[in-house]
Amino acid sequence: MIVAGNVLLMFAGLGVFLIGMQLISHNMQKLAGNKISAMLVKISDNRLAGIGIGAGAAALLESSSATTVILLGLVNAGIVTLLQATLIIMGANIGTTFTMILLSFSYLPIGEILSFVSLIGAAIIMGAKKDKTRMLGLVIGGLGLIFAGIEIMSGGVDFLKSSSVFVDIVASVSNPFMLVLVGLLASGTIQSGTAVCSVAITLCEAGIMPTVSAFYIILGSNIGTCTTALIAAIGTNANTKRTALIHLIFNVAGVIIFMPLIWILEKKFPIATQHVLSPAVIIAYFHIIFNVATTIILIPFVKKLVRISEILIKDQSSTCSY
Repeated sequence: MIVAGNVLLMFAGLGVFLIGMQLISHNMQKLAGNKISAMLVKISDNRLAGIGIGAGAAALLESSSATTVILLGLVNAGIVTLLQATLIIMGANIGTTFTMILLSFSYLPIGEILSFVSLIGAAIIMGAKKDKTRMLGLVIGGLGLIFAGIEIMSGGVDFLKSSSVFVDIVASVSNPFMLVLVGLLASGTIQSGTAVCSVAITLCEAGIMPTVSAFYIILGSNIGTCTTALIAAIGTNANTKRTALIHLIFNVAGVIIFMPLIWILEKKFPIATQHVLSPAVIIAYFHIIFNVATTIILIPFVKKLVRISEILIKDQSSTCSY
């Protein structure tokens, strides 16, 4: 019963975390959605500008999925071209690394202080007389709930690490392909790669899961986050479906590039880092390296990605997207 209770506590923390993420993303879209849309519309075909704007939008919304959904609407309306959309998607993946950096802060001694922000948000909401002030309070409260959720998850995991049964179950999943699949399915189910990463970080911080295993889960979760865009593209025009497909191809390509590298370096990795950085910081850095490196590698192939999407999704009436 104790183990079951702490498993429930861990998932309760995940629920609080997800509510926090939704509050931030939903209310930031209300507060700055029009400005973000205008920002996305104004970009040219300049590659660095497109990537930079995508990164900024995802960092503000704390969600690459939310950015991609807004982007799909603009592509469907014919406002943003397929080439521009591809650049923004690359940038959005980089922008989500900001959230991972925030998550790594929660495992510092200031985690409890960051959780306290939820009370500040609640005070703003209760005293708000304007809708915008209330939305701001919800954003601040959501940020506090993210850290409170992590604190709750950590509390549940601290007890679970003394359970040999739970530790053995988690440790038994060591095959890289299985770990990628776990990350993919979990992220696709709850539609939040960040939440999946937070659970992986919590297990690593507790010493239940090796840090390298979290790397594979992060790779899978990046593919799983494409689920939101793929669902949002149903019933839209060809270019919108191509945008969702490019999002998927980009993330799959990153996984294909990084899986062999992790496998080659995983034996040396723990020895080089275990006495220097905490698992939370290491995982946050890996997430940054993964998304930035994948973008740098694929930037020269932007037009090829567009062309592949046009070949796979036919539209006789469409013209070349770039």
